[in-house]
Amino acid sequence: MNSRQKKQAVALAALSAADRARLERLAALAQVTPEHLWPDVWLYGFEDVEEGIQADLLADEEIAAGTTISNEEVMAHIRGILDSHAKRKRRTG
Repeated sequence: MNSRQKKQAVALAALSAADRARLERLAALAQVTPEHLWPDVWLYGFEDVEEGIQADLLADEEIAAGTTISNEEVMAHIRGILDSHAKRKRRTG
């Protein structure tokens, strides 16, 4: 275990009961263990990790509902934009 992992382990052990419960709730939402989620929480904080999990869950709902746009459609649209705005190279000589 390196020093970073030791610091994370010490911080995890020192969590308050409320923070431990929050970590467990977030881990359950993300369908991972609290220990798996802890390094992200330690690095980025509860708020950022919770926001990311909520965004993932919303994206999963949108995909399941069929309300998303396929990657192929997006790429075709972007190619069209680029083609219409890109400067053409001039032939010289």
